Amino acid sequence: MKLNTFVKLGSLAFGVARDEKVQELFKMAHKGAKRRGLLQPPPYGGWGNQGKK
Repeated sequence: MKLNTFVKLGSLAFGVARDEKVQELFKMAHKGAKRRGLLQPPPYGGWGNQGKK
């Protein structure tokens, strides 16, 4: 991919992310995921310490 195309895509993505309606949509999705228990903290000790003492 050309550098110019990469820069254009990055600026477009940044512009979309700054849009109020998009931010509101992500906030609603985040709240819904938290309410349904889809976003849970990692187990005690982190993800890499499973089964270790």
